[in-house]
Amino acid sequence: MSVTKRVLFSFFAAATLTCRLSNAFNIVISGPGSLEVQLIAGKLAEATPGDVASIIVPADPRYLKKCRSLLYDDGSGDIQYAPDGPALVSTGDEIGDALDVADFLLIVCEEQAMENSRIDLLLANAPLVKHVGLLSRHGGSLKNLENYLESKCDSARISCSIVRAGILKGGGPGEGGEDGRTEWGLAKYYDNTIFDLLQARTSMAFDKLTLGAKVTAGDPFPFRGGIIGISQSNQSFEPSDTTTARTLAAGALLAAVRRDNGVDVSLSSAKGKIPPTREDWDSLLDAASY
Repeated sequence: MSVTKRVLFSFFAAATLTCRLSNAFNIVISGPGSLEVQLIAGKLAEATPGDVASIIVPADPRYLKKCRSLLYDDGSGDIQYAPDGPALVSTGDEIGDALDVADFLLIVCEEQAMENSRIDLLLANAPLVKHVGLLSRHGGSLKNLENYLESKCDSARISCSIVRAGILKGGGPGEGGEDGRTEWGLAKYYDNTIFDLLQARTSMAFDKLTLGAKVTAGDPFPFRGGIIGISQSNQSFEPSDTTTARTLAAGALLAAVRRDNGVDVSLSSAKGKIPPTREDWDSLLDAASY
């Protein structure tokens, strides 16, 4: 793309930010968990007019290139310039600027909990945040983290939502909408990074046929991890209580923090060719909150 076109894109992007909708939000995403979920959440957030998403990532050129490929590469190796994608913030100034105006904070965890000190640092530098969403895990292994975050949010009078996932699956673009071009998750490049043929086929099938969501109150499901559990999961795209689509984990987090009150739920997979709409998520979360 020419320098002139890039300047025009920057001008219009700046104008969009200046004229943000009154009901638009700033969202900051961080955590030691699934990079794919974080990127999908940022991509979904930016698809809402006026919303601005920033993802905290390491200041490593190779890591940044990987993120951009997962977001935008159509599989050809040519990363298209995308002025409306989530911002990837790495430096202290970039992270500070994003947190200064953050309405929502998403924390993504998987096997590893975020350190308490890092949660303290994020909240201390996000004076406007009104809702924090945590992606946790089925089975209670991150219960200490959940309790700590809830306690911190209660003290600060901030809403807190806990969304638990099972074994995370999929994350690619799926079949898309009627035009065949809409991406539900990451770009085609993501599918190309799965080198095991059976796992790749299962993942792509999951992104096409298992995009329905089941939301259950509390934490009723075990986490079926370990080598055997994950190996069996990688061979099936059938829905189950203990598997969760990465696209749905991202969508559920965003839907949760956009609510006034927090939720405490577990997320499972269900049959479906398209992910829930915002209205669908509201209904699912409402039903699991009573």
